[in-house]
Amino acid sequence: MKKTIVPTLIGMMVLCLLGACSKAGDKNEDKDTSSDQHTYEISIAGGKTYKGGVPRYAPGVVTQFNPVAFVNEQSNGKAIAVMLAEVGAFQIGLGFLLDDNNKPIHTEVQGFAFGEWGIEDKYGPVGPVSMTLEDYKEHNYSFAGEEGTVASFTLNFSGKFRLGADGEEVDVTGEIVVAAP
Repeated sequence: MKKTIVPTLIGMMVLCLLGACSKAGDKNEDKDTSSDQHTYEISIAGGKTYKGGVPRYAPGVVTQFNPVAFVNEQSNGKAIAVMLAEVGAFQIGLGFLLDDNNKPIHTEVQGFAFGEWGIEDKYGPVGPVSMTLEDYKEHNYSFAGEEGTVASFTLNFSGKFRLGADGEEVDVTGEIVVAAP
């Protein structure tokens, strides 16, 4: 009798665990995850729209906040560096300065480039870029013993861009949402 009870108990425990895992998975699928991501949507007039996101938290040995916007104090104000990459799909990088009211200084856009992942030619601005920043907040960040400051915000931008050095000028509008830790 003991020989049949033990395997039956183990089988029932396995079924209960599988059922619990299955139900937990269902709950995650129903959950709205938009707040759990850094997102982007960029539209090119008469062309392509890039839309997607990257997880706010990166899995690993320890789940860790995935920073994409870094704050650096400089003599001429705060500098923001944004590096967002959806592996295999899209990447964007840009830097800009903030004034004393945490608003972008439009003449100080640096290294603005975006485009498909793994493609050398990227879109870059041709002339000034209009930018607005909403819900700007700074957060202390610590990883591997290093301290820093990251930011969360919604950045809207528009301007004329060109693909690579020889591309045609096109109007581009975009929104980048950097989630808070």
